[in-house]
Amino acid sequence: MDSSKFYALLKSVEYGSLTKAAEELGYTQAGLTHMMNRLEKEIGITLLNRTRTGVSLTADGNELIGLIRDFSEKGIALENAIRKIKSGNDNTIRIAAYASITSHWLPEIISSFKHDFPYVSFELQVAGYDEIAQAVANGTADFGFTSYQPSVQGDWITLRDDPLFAVLPVEYDDKKDSVHISIFNNKSFFMPTYGFDYDIVNTLEKNDVHPLINRTALDDSAVVSMVSHSLGCSLLPKLVLKGMHGRFIAKKIEPETHRELGILIKNKNTLSPTAHKFIAYCKRTVKDL
Repeated sequence: MDSSKFYALLKSVEYGSLTKAAEELGYTQAGLTHMMNRLEKEIGITLLNRTRTGVSLTADGNELIGLIRDFSEKGIALENAIRKIKSGNDNTIRIAAYASITSHWLPEIISSFKHDFPYVSFELQVAGYDEIAQAVANGTADFGFTSYQPSVQGDWITLRDDPLFAVLPVEYDDKKDSVHISIFNNKSFFMPTYGFDYDIVNTLEKNDVHPLINRTALDDSAVVSMVSHSLGCSLLPKLVLKGMHGRFIAKKIEPETHRELGILIKNKNTLSPTAHKFIAYCKRTVKDL
């Protein structure tokens, strides 16, 4: 039996729609329907109820769904293991990550890991959230070091919360440790566009704050430089500000907020033993940083 058919079945049940599942999996609706029909014919059991509003499991399907899920996951794991053995890829870990994580976390993590596993090599790609999520989804990255987003697709492992700070010109310094987020209302605001705009936009919207956003594509250091020249303000994570210099002040914001940093994985049940060991090193190293 082909595990990919059962994976397609699981997606169909998850979405409650053959059309939506087909879009997710890259099939046509007719092609996925034909695949489900062939699967049911092959095993001799009707698994799906089909109605105008979508699909759901039959009683027999409900009885088998746990075993189907196990079979699908093990089938994918077997296929990946075979592919990695053929390609020798088990000794290469491919990572897509935010620039700040690449600079401040990954050197420590990789150094610690390679001390015990010197034969493992790493491929690194610096990217924003959308590119990281896509790389994990299409298999060009084994791990995505990013911030959690509600739309995340795949398995998520939390590593650490990273507080957000108001980044302001020095003339805003009132000697207080924190500032209310409403300070950004109607102020010139520089939005970093390489990875953190989702976190910042969500924070501003959640607190009903409306700055005058400069529609420019700036990396972290450029944002800090603009603020240092009193051209506006910004909101940046603590990890991004680490090691930054300039004529600016960074204050905690009220209400306190943070982004959740971690690892995005397509399916942790299909990872190689080496990759699972790497996750353990990530958790331990970040905790100690």
